[in-house]
Amino acid sequence: MSITKTQTKYFTSGPIKFSEIRDTFGDLSGTPVRASDYKRNVDVDVDWASDTSPRVPDATENEDVSSSTDWQVSGFRDTITEYNVVQDASSSDEELEYAVNNTSDWNNNLGKNVNKNFDIKGTIYSNEVSKYALKFTSGDYTNLYIDVNDGGAIYGEGGAAGDPSQNLDGGGALYINNTLDVDNVSIVIGNNGKIYAGGGGGHDGNQGNSGNSLSCYTLEAWNTGSVGGFDRAYNPSTALDKCKSAASGSITLGNVNVTSANQNSVRSRCRGGTYRRGHGWNGTNFVGYACSPDWTMTCSGRINNNVSGGNAGNGGNGGVGQGYSNQSNPGSGNSGNSGNCGECAVTGARSCGNTGNAGISGGSWGQASNSGGAGGSAVHKKNTAVNQYSSNTLKGGITNI
Repeated sequence: MSITKTQTKYFTSGPIKFSEIRDTFGDLSGTPVRASDYKRNVDVDVDWASDTSPRVPDATENEDVSSSTDWQVSGFRDTITEYNVVQDASSSDEELEYAVNNTSDWNNNLGKNVNKNFDIKGTIYSNEVSKYALKFTSGDYTNLYIDVNDGGAIYGEGGAAGDPSQNLDGGGALYINNTLDVDNVSIVIGNNGKIYAGGGGGHDGNQGNSGNSLSCYTLEAWNTGSVGGFDRAYNPSTALDKCKSAASGSITLGNVNVTSANQNSVRSRCRGGTYRRGHGWNGTNFVGYACSPDWTMTCSGRINNNVSGGNAGNGGNGGVGQGYSNQSNPGSGNSGNSGNCGECAVTGARSCGNTGNAGISGGSWGQASNSGGAGGSAVHKKNTAVNQYSSNTLKGGITNI
């Protein structure tokens, strides 16, 4: 961090003349010069551009100047008329935070009426959406002037991309909680200065739909073993009943077939019929000489089942919001993934899941994503005025605490 304090101190050595005190702190036009005009003014609401009296600002450096009628010239040694803090143009500072009683940079002057100028020439940034890049916490700030010079920048962080249940909002840039109602903190942005809040992050895409369940089946074969019940001749109806009786409980009985039938105890001669024993028996075509009370059948049947439809494709990732860590552009959302398919091997029927939706791109500086997080506040304030800015120098909302 490169912060320079550039106060001009007066009466650092040598004698102190009353005329020099008058020339340093100014006089009231049209009125006689009085010693009482050069007491230290401890009022909180003081406009030093007007004919204010007393003329000496309240500052830590001016504490030796009495605020009562009994003052000494020696108290003016090393006094100041304004307090200047300058951030160097080459400096890049992360998440500066000041309380009203800050001493390291402001020497406990933020709550005193001396004019205070904060010239931002470099970059102040936040890389966390939960924190502001520059923050003045709750306190009475008087005569504080913030100037974001040409080339100076205050950047908030871009919102994360992700699930809609997460916080995807962009981060804020500048926060000032001035509890002093009688005076506004003043903000001026140069023509090429920047106060940019982070853009909102985009939602991840929704998952696609899974494919519908498919009605399917598998084929199973079994045999009956040797079974009776035949009147020697082959009876298709009896054979089918025997196959069904031998089937397992998972077999769909409406889809049972007899694929072969073989005789177990062939008689030499059966009366009637077209065929004689010498003709033989064709067990798969069910023709020929049939003369047996016991038969063995080979059977086939169908086991009905359901095949799950294909899984849905995952949604694409959303894009992050434009911000300090992603300055060039907001992140683009990615395409969703394709779903896969379920298939019934017997019939070749297929049911496929849909492709997931694309992720949503993040928002530009200070802007909300089309579907996702809100843009951050460029200036979140109380008793503060943004006196000079344009759409190019300020991106994000000016919101009130």
